[in-house]
Amino acid sequence: MTDVGVELFEAERARLRSIAYRIVGTPDDADDVVQDAWLRFADADLDSLDNPAAWLTTVTSRLAIDRLRASSARREAYVGPWLPDPIEAEPSLMAGPDDAVLLAESLTLGFMAVLERVSPLERAVFILHDVFAYPLAEVAEIIERTPDATRQLAKRARDHVEEGRPRFAPDPADIEKLTELMLAAAINGDVETLESFLADDVVHISDGGPNYRAARAPVVGAARVGRFFLNLAKRWEPDMEAHLVRANGQLAMYVTQADEPYMLTTTNWVDGKVAASFTVRNADKLASFHRGWLASQR
Repeated sequence: MTDVGVELFEAERARLRSIAYRIVGTPDDADDVVQDAWLRFADADLDSLDNPAAWLTTVTSRLAIDRLRASSARREAYVGPWLPDPIEAEPSLMAGPDDAVLLAESLTLGFMAVLERVSPLERAVFILHDVFAYPLAEVAEIIERTPDATRQLAKRARDHVEEGRPRFAPDPADIEKLTELMLAAAINGDVETLESFLADDVVHISDGGPNYRAARAPVVGAARVGRFFLNLAKRWEPDMEAHLVRANGQLAMYVTQADEPYMLTTTNWVDGKVAASFTVRNADKLASFHRGWLASQR
């Protein structure tokens, strides 16, 4: 591969990884997909590619769909709710004002959890067309389906997403202060103050997998979610530390125990209250995030 080819691929790497991560839901799988795309690109005749960026998008998307299909049976047998493996940060991607909000929302844990309800093809079509604004005709070529079939896939995916989509709004300007006050209320056992931060129909989803203690079904309602948070606070150990971090584009509370991953929680704030919260308790899923977080501390 020539230096020109290497530079071209590196210019596309962040975009390709963003697409792959939204399709497969784990950063390690996304990195593997992008690496496989690079190996195929390195073997290709660059002069024969009319549009190398489009070629890379096609290859990456197809590899990601195959990777997601291969993991479908394992995810269907997963114990309790499934949330994606968090990532610390994503490079800024070019987007128009109409696309920027959905691009940001599609990275959140809650939104990606909803995408688990659709088929791999529907998921890829939604991400490419609705999130990254690729023309439907181009998406049809990528997934090797007719335009009519692709349009139907897009509609089904959109309907599923809208049905299960958690309420979302950009983080409030004072989110760090709000989060600290809510955490203090939980630690102090102040039920009334804690519930004042929660919407009446708040939903909390925990992913503990088979090996870590977590709610096996969504917890709904301010009273129940409030009690759930209080119980979490009661299990606090002296060697635990709480860190305010950014994860999947949102402020998150990252808890470590003896300097190892313990729990990461993000919240969707709407009109000054928490409308939804998502906790990854499965420490295995926090491994990649933890590596990146440790590197950022140096």
